[in-house]
Amino acid sequence: MIDGFVILTPILLLAIVALIGFVGCDNLLGLSPVTSPVEHVQTTVKTGASGTSTITADPLTLMGGELIIVTVQWKSAAAPPSTPSLSGANFTAITVGGQGAEQYFWNGLAIQSFWATNPQGNTSLSVKATLMDGPNPSPSASIWNLCVSAYSNVESGAAPYSPQASVATYAGLTPTTAAAINLGDGDILYAVGFAADSNGTFPGNNPLAAGSGLTAEFPSVTNPLVEDGGSGTISAQVTNTSNNPSAKGFILAMGIKVASQS
Repeated sequence: MIDGFVILTPILLLAIVALIGFVGCDNLLGLSPVTSPVEHVQTTVKTGASGTSTITADPLTLMGGELIIVTVQWKSAAAPPSTPSLSGANFTAITVGGQGAEQYFWNGLAIQSFWATNPQGNTSLSVKATLMDGPNPSPSASIWNLCVSAYSNVESGAAPYSPQASVATYAGLTPTTAAAINLGDGDILYAVGFAADSNGTFPGNNPLAAGSGLTAEFPSVTNPLVEDGGSGTISAQVTNTSNNPSAKGFILAMGIKVASQS
């Protein structure tokens, strides 16, 4: 005669498996859900010559829904300063330090960041930046750069948060944000570093390397240097490898929020 428990065992196992599948192992065992972090997808940096007013970045290969961050650096020949106009997505300027301004000023240069969401289903995105003085194009008075990065698994509609920058008068080899950024679990830090010779020549002879715990995402261009990574509370930093202790340096950084976990 077959024991009743033996007959019931497969049924009980099936019930337990179904329960785990419905509730989730983490909930059943009292564990926190595993967070899938923000992921860097692709970065491109395009440099424009002095006297030009338009740069078009190489296209990014995407899947749709990514967060796009753009940072533009230029030297304005106009007063008030010219402003980048971007095409390729619906971009919004990132406010500097919560003080209502939208541009950083360093070493006679202007630096501004923007964000947008790549439309769902869009697999190729090319960003064009045009420097404008009111309704008219306004050529940069120096070499200028367009940095474009894409990130996936981000919170839908959430702008990059807590933008921070280094002190604009910094001289040395390791420009660091003046305040740290508190990253949430699964979030990522995005940063762009710049450097110039002690006499202000940009980019001069000032190759940059990623700061501790961060990754250079377009290493073929080292000034400006786009980097990301980090966790917890972090002050973004880049390292000038020129060994010129009086070189000028600047970095800006911000956090990117991970998608909410279901």
